[in-house]
Formats: sequence, structure tokens, C-alpha cells
Amino acid sequence: MATVLGAFVLLYVLHVGIEAGVGGWEPTHLETVGYGATAAASATSVYWLMMTVGRFLVVPLALRWPARSIIVVSCAGMTACLLLAAVPAPAPFAYAGVGLFIAPIFPTGLPWLNDAAPRARRAGALVIAASMVGGVAASPALGKAIELSGIRAVPLILAAVSAVCLATTVWLIRATTPRRAAATRPAATTAPSPAQAPGPRTPPRV
Repeated sequence: MATVLGAFVLLYVLHVGIEAGVGGWEPTHLETVGYGATAAASATSVYWLMMTVGRFLVVPLALRWPARSIIVVSCAGMTACLLLAAVPAPAPFAYAGVGLFIAPIFPTGLPWLNDAAPRARRAGALVIAASMVGGVAASPALGKAIELSGIRAVPLILAAVSAVCLATTVWLIRATTPRRAAATRPAATTAPSPAQAPGPRTPPRV
């Protein structure tokens, strides 16, 4: 259970770090690849708007699909959009897609955590507190990475972090999916009773 809880903490720390990283560095990245300051600021506003829209859209989806399915699709879409953001032409639209895909993770992951670790007291509070750490640590950590690789590498760095989120989610799905007892339990064999045991038959008397 501790390993599962640690994986949820990692997922929340990283995805909130991506959320803060995109919001903080998207304007700088877009200006670096040729967009004007006004266009870059507008694209960042659209990113936050799409995140709000995603929070509302996940409500009907959560009624039909399990949390693990929603989160793995969200992480995969987020990773793909961040990779696409490395291309200057579709970068503003890709960042908007990041906002849409990242939105369901925070609200959907908490019910999944409660189902996966029902005996862990205050697990939700721990995960939320850890996510705040991710938001605070994202800017200096990303800044150091950008110092080494350049501003144009911002989406690629965030995509690598998003890929870790995806891998963590896949591991959580495998770790929290209950296995069928019938598939793991060997078939029981019963020995025949003495009355049913085969033996020589006596011919009927005439």
C-alpha cells in the first residue's frame, strides 16, 4: 500500500509541476519561437481556459468511464500535445490541448486513490500537500533545466516529465487492478471415495 500511495504522490507532484511549468514558461517559449508578446499572452490565457473547460467536461465522463481510464488517456494526450508544442506552427494549439488533457487528472485521481488505498488514513490530504510541493518546485527545477538546454527545449522537458506521469499511471493500473481468483487459484481435484473407486466387478448371479 505504501508503494501505491507513493506512486500517487509522484503522479500528483509531477502533473502539478507540468501545470505550473506550462503556465509560467509558455509565453517565453512562444516569444522565443517567433510569436509576439500579445499572441503569446493570449495563448497562455487559452491554456488556462481549456483547463477550466476540461474540469467541467470530466464530470459526465467520470459517470461513464473509470478514473484509471480517464487518467491514462489524459497523460497520453498531455504527452502528445507537449511533443507537438515543440513545433512552432501548432505550438499555441498544442498548449491548449495540454490544458484540456491535464484538467481531469487532479479531480479524478482522488476517488481512484480512495478506492486503491481505502485503509490509508489521510491519503488524500498527503497527495494534495505533495501536489503543492510540485507546483512550488516546478519553476526553479524547470529553470535549471532550461539554463542547460535552452528555452526551445521547454516543451520537450515537460513532455519527458509527462511521460513519467504516463508510466506511473500504467503501473498504478496494474498494481490496483484486482486479479481474478479463478485465474490464479489452481483447480481443486477431489479423490474418489472408496465407494466410487474403480475396482473389479463381480458378475451377477443367475
